[in-house]
Amino acid sequence: MTRARARRLAIALWIGMAVVAWNGLYDLRITLGVRDYLMKQALHDAGRGPAVTISDAMHETVRDAVRVASLWSVIILGAGLTTVRMLVSRTAE
Repeated sequence: MTRARARRLAIALWIGMAVVAWNGLYDLRITLGVRDYLMKQALHDAGRGPAVTISDAMHETVRDAVRVASLWSVIILGAGLTTVRMLVSRTAE
C-alpha cells in the first residue's frame, strides 16, 4: 500500500467515524427529547401540567441535537485530520 493510498484510507476512516458519531449523538438527543415530551404529556393527562404539542416540544430538541452532534463531529474530524497531517509531515522528513 502506498503512502498516498494509506493517507486516503485514514482520511476516509476519520470521516466515517465523524458520520457515525453525528448519527449516534443526534439519535441520543432526539430520544431524550421524545422522553421529555412524553413526560410532559403524561403530566398534562394527569392534570398536573399545561398542554404541549409535539411540534412545540421537539422544535428546540431538534435544533439542540443538530448543534451537539455537529460540534462533536467537527471535533472528531478535526482531530483525525490533524493526526493524519502530522503523521504525513513526519514521514516526509
